[in-house]
Amino acid sequence: MIFPIPRSRHSRLLLPTLLSTLLVLGLVACAGQETLPVQEPAPSANPQAEINRLLAEAKTSTSPQKASLLLEAAELLQTQGRNKRASTLLQGIDASSLNSRQYIQYTLLFSDIALLDDAYFLAERILTNPRLDRQWQSLDLEQQVTLRQRRADVFMLLGETETSINERLQLQALLEPESPRALSNQDNLWQSLMTLSPARLEQLSRESKKPELQGWFSLALISKNNQSNMEKQLAQVNMWRSQWPRHPASVRLPKDLQLLQRLLAERPQRVALLLPQQGRLEKAGNAVRDGFLAAYYQARLQQSKVPLIKTYDSSQGDILATYQQAVDEGAELVIGPLDKANVELLSKLDTLPVPTLAVNYTDNGSEPPPGLYQFGLAVEDEARQTAQRAWIEGHRSAMILAADSDWSGRGADTFRDSWQALGGTVVADHRFRERENFSELISRALHINQSEERAKAMRGLLNRNLEFEPRRRQDIDMLFLVARSQEARQINPTLAFHYASQLPVFATSYIFDGDEDGKGDRDLNGIKFSTLPWYFDKSSPEKRAIQATVNPAPSYQRLYALGIDSFHLYPRLQQLEQSPLARFYGSTGSLSLSPQRRIERDQVWAEIVNGSARPLPMLVSHD
Repeated sequence: MIFPIPRSRHSRLLLPTLLSTLLVLGLVACAGQETLPVQEPAPSANPQAEINRLLAEAKTSTSPQKASLLLEAAELLQTQGRNKRASTLLQGIDASSLNSRQYIQYTLLFSDIALLDDAYFLAERILTNPRLDRQWQSLDLEQQVTLRQRRADVFMLLGETETSINERLQLQALLEPESPRALSNQDNLWQSLMTLSPARLEQLSRESKKPELQGWFSLALISKNNQSNMEKQLAQVNMWRSQWPRHPASVRLPKDLQLLQRLLAERPQRVALLLPQQGRLEKAGNAVRDGFLAAYYQARLQQSKVPLIKTYDSSQGDILATYQQAVDEGAELVIGPLDKANVELLSKLDTLPVPTLAVNYTDNGSEPPPGLYQFGLAVEDEARQTAQRAWIEGHRSAMILAADSDWSGRGADTFRDSWQALGGTVVADHRFRERENFSELISRALHINQSEERAKAMRGLLNRNLEFEPRRRQDIDMLFLVARSQEARQINPTLAFHYASQLPVFATSYIFDGDEDGKGDRDLNGIKFSTLPWYFDKSSPEKRAIQATVNPAPSYQRLYALGIDSFHLYPRLQQLEQSPLARFYGSTGSLSLSPQRRIERDQVWAEIVNGSARPLPMLVSHD
């Protein structure tokens, strides 16, 4: 999964200053003599002048004096907010020439600047230098806390979850128990644990030699294994607490688990399914319904208490009247509608009589009425996630290539806005129509035609033949592709033909429908894309049941997953609302709730390798 890490969590702690001011505190007095006035401290030098002096002196110095001068100049630049210039100076320092105190100062300063610049791989290199590990004992407490915090954040950002967990446990030992920082670190530790798969948690719980860590792994395994069965989850959590009474998580249970007892007591007993049963959305509505009911019957097999379900056709008549009918007939919660226009109508009400989980999103951007939750498979979620992933990987200049349609246009626009908000540049944005000549389009987009024109002009100028290989434009370092699989299979080889085989390509889940086609998908080799965990889940009983009973078409797979997650989500809406860090790990992704009560999805990542989709490590986004 992917869960947000705000910029404020990068431990922006003030670095210890190296300079102090000597104040004259005593008065010189003698019997019969006048008291001498206190001398005012000399005014500090102009910062820029001091920076210039340090840099000039560094030019004529050798290490270690040179390194010390550059470090002092970089620190002054950082205090002025000139982080890029400071980073350039720090990269030119021979860190091996610094003494122990200077090296810690260098590490604190350089890692802070790297994090501020979102240069996560650089920050990791700085924070994992073997020399730092040899100097931990010489650090004061605040320096240890700062560096442990930064290391834990960076490891998690880069998908090194287990390393981050170990770092947080070491950080926890440095913090005052029950302090705000200790509680925050414990919350983040739990969040990290929950991103691990059940199989990995079980293995780690079995192999761990540290009792406290073993307790964390076993509790996370209980939580992860029982997300679809709250009764079993609560019973096993209570059993765990009796076995680990002094464990930090037993003393202060993670907030999402604290709410289980109340969620069970307040779980709706009557649920209405408000989905289209006729018209253009009939098949989509049936897919959501079948996924919901597959989860329903699986819960019954597990002897979990299930609600009474009643279905209503949202494609006929006035949606508001149908909705009110469901409420009048006893519905304590409504799932649906699916049609965006109907969701818009509900969103314009002042309030809703019962909690309602719409399975689509509105576009109006207004604050939804109390009681309305929105959950869907919006391409906008994928576009935001792609921007975050590409940014963390170090890309900064993007080109967009998107189909000229409503859904792809929304994805492309969201990516552009998210990318620019992060600080990236969209160098080019091209939209293609159906049956587009992709060779011509990509040649223009990559400026291959301009390269050929320059060669032609040079031949004319010199009046002789020249050996020439066209070059693509060099001002882009990634491509965001918003296309369906049949289009992507044409575009990707065409990129290689036009000298862009090394250009990283990121795409949405629409290039992959879970239907393995090793031969055809070879044309997608190298593309990274976000997609639903559903496609990689080989053990889901709901998936097996759907495949056995309804023979699902690949194009509706994601809607079955949406229906399954809707069933598991509805009793946990309060949990997601009251615990901002809480996640539900479902068939459609890692699900959280925004302040506007929109379910946001972080999908898994994959790459096409030799015609097959291979899962990739999850990186963590920041907002």
